[in-house]
Formats: sequence, C-alpha cells, structure tokens
Amino acid sequence: MNQYITKVEEIKDGSVIVEEDTWAYYAYILKTGKAKVWKSNNGKQVLIGVLKEGDIFGEMSFFGMANRVATVTADGNVTVEMIAKDTFMEAFAKLPEDVRSKIDKMSTSLFYLNDVYCRLSNSLHEISDIKGGMTDPKTFEKEVENMPGFLREIIILMHQRFHTVIGRSVKLMSQLEETSKSIDSVSLALVHE
Repeated sequence: MNQYITKVEEIKDGSVIVEEDTWAYYAYILKTGKAKVWKSNNGKQVLIGVLKEGDIFGEMSFFGMANRVATVTADGNVTVEMIAKDTFMEAFAKLPEDVRSKIDKMSTSLFYLNDVYCRLSNSLHEISDIKGGMTDPKTFEKEVENMPGFLREIIILMHQRFHTVIGRSVKLMSQLEETSKSIDSVSLALVHE
C-alpha cells in the first residue's frame, strides 16, 4: 500500500478532513486516531459512522460520484495518509472487468444504503424526542378528567394510539438495528475478501 501514498498530513481535533459535496482529489487512510463520518439530511448533520486506525475513506467519490458523499472530521488529533485519485484509478483500472463492475455496483448500493440510513436515523431521533416528551397515561387521564365525556374519550383514545405507535416505532428501531448489524457484517466480509 505504501507505494500508493502521495502524502501524509496531521489533522487537528475537530477539523474537517473531507467535506460533503466537494470535489474529491484524495482517498485517505487513517494512520493514527479516530474520525467521525457525517451525512447531511434535511439540513441536519447525521453521524453515520466512526473510523479507526487503518480505515480507508474518501474513495466513494472515485466510483461514479464526482463529489464527496459525506463529511469526515477528526475526533482528536489524527494522521492521514493520502492516495491521489489518479493513482487510485490507475490501480483500479488494472482489475478484471467483472471485478470492477461488482465494485461499481457495490459502491452505488452503499451510497443508497447510506442515504436510507440517514433518513431512518433522522426519523428515529425524532421518535426518541417525541417519546421523551410523552406523559404518563394515568397522569394524562387525570388532566383531562374534567373535559366533556365525548371529548375526553376521543383524547384518551388518541393518547392510547400515540403510545401504540411509539411502541411499534421502538420495536421497528430494534429490528433496524439488527438488520444494520447484518449488513455491516456482510460489508466487512466483502471488504476482507
């Protein structure tokens, strides 16, 4: 791998290493330290991953995407090794056509999976915020006990439905976490092959 390294840089804690939607000149190897991966979704930055020493990042935009698909920031002081896009693409071009095709398909799928992950993550955060603001059903029933009967019944029914939807959402969150673990293990297996 050392023959592909173009340069080495020291990055300070909190600094942006790559920025989403900017042109990609390098892929990076995290030589020392940790980094966080962020994706913009509906105007919010969503944490989609944490990188550790030895991880490679920034290569996604070399596969059919002209711009960076995420932002990476240093989590503490880090050292990165950089591989120029031209060097990377020359090595990639030497791979058999069927392998290049599989890698292209995998990178496209990864792009879409990350997009889905960000949207789901935002939704799950919103559900958590809503859940945190819920009132206890018994307390709520006392608060509405002096309302007219028909209105009270409707509000209590809405409150029960609200709790049911939250319960289903929490169950869905755990299923999504299990699914993402499966996807992560398959992705790691593919990378190691």
